[in-house]
Amino acid sequence: MTTAPRLLHVGDEVIAEAACRRFGPDGHLAPGEFLSRPETALIVVQEDDDVVGWVYGHELTHPDGERTMLLYALDVAEGARRQGLGTALVRAFVGEADRRGCTEVWVLTDPRNEAGMATYASAGGTPDTGAQVVFTWKLAEGRHS
Repeated sequence: MTTAPRLLHVGDEVIAEAACRRFGPDGHLAPGEFLSRPETALIVVQEDDDVVGWVYGHELTHPDGERTMLLYALDVAEGARRQGLGTALVRAFVGEADRRGCTEVWVLTDPRNEAGMATYASAGGTPDTGAQVVFTWKLAEGRHS
C-alpha cells in the first residue's frame, strides 16, 4: 500500500537514507545533517517499507525578508510512475512552503522534460517558458565529508 507524502524530520534518518540511496547522487550521504537544518524539506512516499518517491528543497530568505522555497529535486521510482505520486509530492512540498509562510515555490526544469512539465502543471504550477540557463560555481571539493 502506498502512503501519502510525508515530511521527514530528525529521527527519520533511516527513511531519508533509503531515499538518498535510491534517488540521490552517488557518494557521501548525510541525511541526519540534512534533516536537522530548518531551511530544508524532504518529503517521501513509501510503498510498504520501500521509498518510491521523494521531493526535496530549500527555503531561501531574501534581503527584504521574503522567503521562497526552491524545489531542488523530484523523483518517482520507475514502477510507481503515472499514478499521481509526483503531483502529490509537489503539492505536499508547496503545502509545506505555505505552512512556513513562504511567498513562492520555484523549480528549474528543461522545457523538453515532458514528465516534469506535466507534473508541475498538474500540481498547479505556472510555467515561465523559455530556455533555461544555470550558472554554477564549484567550491572546495570534499568540504562536506
